[in-house]
Amino acid sequence: MALEGQSHYATAKERKDNMKRLVLLATLLAFVFGMAASAHAVKVEASGAWAVEFLFSENFDMHKNGGTGDGQGDFNVYQRLRTQFDFIANENLRGVLATEIGSTAAEQRWGGDNYRFHDRFNGIKVRRAYVDFAIPGTKITNRIGYQNINLPAAVGGGSMILDDEVAGVVTAIPVIDELSVVAGYARLYDFDNNSDSGTQNSAFDAGVLILPVTLDGFKFAPFFMYGYAGNAAITDMANPYLAAGSTPQDLGYLVGLTGPAGFNTAGRNAYWGGTSFEMTYFDPIKVMADINYGKVVGNIDADDRSGWMFDLAVDYTGFDFMTPELFFAYTSGEDSDVTDGSERMPTLNARNWALGSFFFGGDTLLQGPKGYGSEQTGFWALGLSLKDISFLEKLSHTFTVMYAKGTNDKALIGNDFIWYGQTLTEEDHIVEVDLNTKYQLYEELCLTLDLGYINNGYDKDKWRAVDPNLDKGDAYKLSTGILYQF
Repeated sequence: MALEGQSHYATAKERKDNMKRLVLLATLLAFVFGMAASAHAVKVEASGAWAVEFLFSENFDMHKNGGTGDGQGDFNVYQRLRTQFDFIANENLRGVLATEIGSTAAEQRWGGDNYRFHDRFNGIKVRRAYVDFAIPGTKITNRIGYQNINLPAAVGGGSMILDDEVAGVVTAIPVIDELSVVAGYARLYDFDNNSDSGTQNSAFDAGVLILPVTLDGFKFAPFFMYGYAGNAAITDMANPYLAAGSTPQDLGYLVGLTGPAGFNTAGRNAYWGGTSFEMTYFDPIKVMADINYGKVVGNIDADDRSGWMFDLAVDYTGFDFMTPELFFAYTSGEDSDVTDGSERMPTLNARNWALGSFFFGGDTLLQGPKGYGSEQTGFWALGLSLKDISFLEKLSHTFTVMYAKGTNDKALIGNDFIWYGQTLTEEDHIVEVDLNTKYQLYEELCLTLDLGYINNGYDKDKWRAVDPNLDKGDAYKLSTGILYQF
């Protein structure tokens, strides 16, 4: 019994000692793991823009009776949630994931795909996903992944050629304080993983070079971009148009007009160049301008497409209660011969380019503008904006009046790449008046009210020769809602 008691006593002591060792080991492990966690900690920052818009509209398609599109006398509610997460390891390394709920009008509309009381689509889409890092010991930065590429633009809120998310690599190399070199590669589209010998031309690739220059009172950013879309990519991207029975005059706005032989699926070479320009040297006068040129070359004349654009805006920033702006824009238009290709500048996606806030886009929230698209190219516009008018704290207004007229030949009315209500010919014009109001309820939350009117100056007689039922109408909108930015 004594031996058994001694044995029991020793075991208890050993257990106590073992427990001390385990506590000490656990403490050391916690310390080590804590140090490791601190060394590899990632800071997460969230930002976003959540918008809800109540839209009353009439004659968005400029057609008074029985029109298409939003039609007349519509009331819709739209909602879009954009959220971005930055996973920051340090000042030289971060990962970015941005999501979007409601990327199209159908997905944004209450009662539509995302927001009906049954059979919800619940589509959460990846808007951006990339790694942003600097090469150690240098100021060279890189972004690799699905990211936004916006070619240089000073007027209109974004590039008229490319302002969209694409999969690619962008590298920025500072040369001197005044000059950097930005180079990028993007794969915009790939029909068939590019490994099958039968579809070696399935991809649409692009490369871009930008040279941002900053001087005392001056900024400009010359750029050049080249792209090639293979024949399989051209065919696949055009299929939805062909299935609908319409002419794909632009595949990503690269295809060009249909020639006498019909739609041609041969590959396309595309070239763009231009520069943005900003001058504040004569403060309080600020001058902004862009000039862009684009060309697409196919294997027949009807595939070719080339054109240019120029815009200019002059702001006076000397008032503390508003900023007056005079603006002008010109884009080349089609001539009367479709067999020699197109005279409009090829574009990819001008998601944010707009003058005013109705005909060309620019609505404060979501679906209140008609929205800029390639079919609108071929116009000149002149306007005046009184921006950020404010006499009361937290309350501001922007007033715009604009006249726009087409540069496309009237002989093309009736072709399926000249659209009534969107494309302006030399016989058509519009006058737009906007009054937009914003009240900052909180620092992150504002209430908005946009009022818009478009006087319809389309030539009814010429368009009625194509559509005898056409009854043109002026367009109106009242848009109100909330915007939460954090």
